[in-house]
Amino acid sequence: MQLSGAQLIIEALKVEGVNRIFGVSSSPTLSIMDVLYHEPQIRYIQTNHEQNAMYMANGYARATRTPGVCLVGPGPATTHCVSAVAQAYYTCAPCVLIGVEYPTRTHGLGSAIHHDLDAVPIFKPVTKLSLRVHRVDRIVESLQMAFRTALSGRNGPVYIGIARDTLTNMVDVEVPAPQKYRVAYTHPADPAAVARAVELLAAAERPAALIGGGAAGALDVLLELAGRLAMPMAATRHNKGIIPEDHPLALGTLGNLSTKAMQEADVLLAVGCTFDQFTTKGFGHKVMPQNAGIIQVNIDPTEIGKIYPVDVGLLGDAFSVLTGLLEGIRGKKVDRRPVEQNRRIQELLREKRQRQESFLPLQTSSQVPIHRMRLLHDLRKALPRDAIVAGESGSTHGWFLYGFESLAHNCAVGGWHSLGAEFVESMGVKVAFPDRIVTCVTGDGSMMATLHELVTAVAQDIRLLCVVCHNDIFGNMRHTQIKQFGGRFISTDLLIPNLSKVAREFGAYGERVSSPDEIIPAVGRAIDSGKPALLEIMIDASPENLVAPGH
Repeated sequence: MQLSGAQLIIEALKVEGVNRIFGVSSSPTLSIMDVLYHEPQIRYIQTNHEQNAMYMANGYARATRTPGVCLVGPGPATTHCVSAVAQAYYTCAPCVLIGVEYPTRTHGLGSAIHHDLDAVPIFKPVTKLSLRVHRVDRIVESLQMAFRTALSGRNGPVYIGIARDTLTNMVDVEVPAPQKYRVAYTHPADPAAVARAVELLAAAERPAALIGGGAAGALDVLLELAGRLAMPMAATRHNKGIIPEDHPLALGTLGNLSTKAMQEADVLLAVGCTFDQFTTKGFGHKVMPQNAGIIQVNIDPTEIGKIYPVDVGLLGDAFSVLTGLLEGIRGKKVDRRPVEQNRRIQELLREKRQRQESFLPLQTSSQVPIHRMRLLHDLRKALPRDAIVAGESGSTHGWFLYGFESLAHNCAVGGWHSLGAEFVESMGVKVAFPDRIVTCVTGDGSMMATLHELVTAVAQDIRLLCVVCHNDIFGNMRHTQIKQFGGRFISTDLLIPNLSKVAREFGAYGERVSSPDEIIPAVGRAIDSGKPALLEIMIDASPENLVAPGH
């Protein structure tokens, strides 16, 4: 059957199971939009800016571990997406950005053509694959390549530019099912390497684990393995909650409570992480053990041994590799459960309780403006256990890492980050999980960067909760100006409007909270409103409370 290029794109997306497309419409994309008009299987989510559409696709992909698809027009519409595509690259989000480019016959004429741009080389540094399609009969195979690449090995984004003239051209091309052009396969590690790792873990007296985003989907096997080994686990900074932080073996994110357990470890199992700069505090041994044997599990061979030399490198999918390790430990009959009777774990639990008790004065503080620790404590009490709660970057993120107990993987943005990205990524997470409460805790400066997308949340009925810490400053930079520049303040004061009023004008639920006693009732009202909601919390801006301790 003869189909147009636009129809082929939608058919190829349908066979991949895509049911959401994020984007901003433009004249060159209208041929595809018209096909979507007749396609009930795919919901199109229109945003107010292309970068935010791509960030929403990232959040959706990270939450579901399936491709997030974004559709934009040429020129600036495409380049607006570069930062968000880079974020997908950093966080291994399997995203596909489809950019409709100008026709082949005028491609490359530069400024003579409105919005003409060779986007392929622009995206090459931040994608697994960047390509352009010039012929209608190559659309299907090119999209197959895009999805195959995004989902293979270490997941990541792909850019595919499609010449506008191909959208209306007709061709008779088969659209095969995914199993005909890519293989869903988990990668077990080398059995000999697994056996060596099992020997190390079985003999370890003080094992510890560092867990990154690559372990998502392997929680059950990881928890059993850790339990049998009495192995405490810390998460990387950008994967807070990947291990529920009330678990007896959970150390939270690396740093603070986890430092002692890491420093004392004789064997470190690192799963699906990159030993990034912030997690390791500069790649040294401030928190990472210096003399421990390291077992590194990663699906990307270039990451193994890149930062720290390893004793055993296990190349493969985290679930398959951890399953192999667990079977080996079972075979050796290593079982140190119950962990409640393990002296080392009991000492860690005592330290954990002491740390939590030290928070109580601030967590119950009645000071006005509100202390962040009171906000984070009451927010935890007000939200259900399975709520997905993410903290924006900067001082808000530092306090979030320090004082919020995460019981579910927060799907937070990673090391590449623009202000306001957390809000729109959380919108994508909410699209993925409409029946779960999704909350973004952000600063007022960050919120101003993407505030307009609250209109998108209203228009698309994306009922997330955004908690904005309002103190009229960029806290991290303000703190640095105090410590390093003699209190000479420039470019850190912010002019922030009443955000709750703006939210109500947009059609969302909006409320300003000035009293700590109102935090929990306000969260309840926001959730019960049945709308996207913004709570504006008036936060203490005194110099001693700008950043979290140790941040």
